Amino acid sequence: MAAKITVRWIDEGVLRSDGLESLPEKLTGAVWIDIVDVDMDSLAAVATRLDLPPLAVEDCLHFPQRPKIDVYPQMTFLIWLLPHLVPGDGVSSLELDVFLGEEHLVTVHREELAIIDRVADHAEEFLSRGVEWTLHALLDTAVDEAFPVIEALSDELEELEDLMLADSRPSSLQRLYAAKRALVQLHKIVGPERDVVRGLARLEAFVEPAAYMYFQDIGDHLARVADEVDTYREVASGTMDIYLSSVSNRMNAIMKQLTIIATIFMPLTLISGIYGMNVLRGMWPPVDAVWSFPAVIISMGAITIGMLWFFKRRDWW
Repeated sequence: MAAKITVRWIDEGVLRSDGLESLPEKLTGAVWIDIVDVDMDSLAAVATRLDLPPLAVEDCLHFPQRPKIDVYPQMTFLIWLLPHLVPGDGVSSLELDVFLGEEHLVTVHREELAIIDRVADHAEEFLSRGVEWTLHALLDTAVDEAFPVIEALSDELEELEDLMLADSRPSSLQRLYAAKRALVQLHKIVGPERDVVRGLARLEAFVEPAAYMYFQDIGDHLARVADEVDTYREVASGTMDIYLSSVSNRMNAIMKQLTIIATIFMPLTLISGIYGMNVLRGMWPPVDAVWSFPAVIISMGAITIGMLWFFKRRDWW
């Protein structure tokens, strides 16, 4: 699949959308260039036109990267990750690389991203206000995509907590490990992105003062996501404690039952051992008596019933 470059700009108050070759030589307003399935040739064409920093261009060609922000004299480069939940395999992420200049915004990504399409539907509104407002719309939409991931992990942990309390099984433990791994991966994404937003909010060269509070709002949303991640990591640790405690309690219950059974059979084994000896003289009941065997069996049964009653009364059974 060849790289796809879509250029959107405002021309005499009207949104235009076309390829890179249609972009006017002299820009009179905000322009947004989006590159999908980026390759060297497509990025080099845009880099030559807008004088993109070589180091940032190199980062765009090597996926994946971690979230970061680099400030250059002529523009700012940032990397943003969009998490999504992979059932049974934790959290994966899609990368969005962004160049922010005074009058241009360049977004670079390998896969088709839903947030790009959502913002593109209202591109005229955002670009008419400036490229920083378009970037704000992209990041705000991206942060909102993290909340369904958190909610899915929350539901999974609640279900696992109920399962652990009812009946702890190794399959539930595997699901718990997967949820904990997903939370760790999400934490690695959200933490650096908060630093990226803080860096953007401090950019006076490329972010107008009116947009400052809006980027701060994105930071607040990320802080909420981070707090929820930390909370559910503690819930996952508590669920693990519940599992270990449940397994230990079940083992103790099994050992108690086996101990009681062994204790009951101790006097029975003693009696059967005594009457299994070859000594006949002096034994009671007499060996030649008709009722001797039933008497021994009845005695053993009475001992068993008596011990069970005693254990039940002491709440050992």
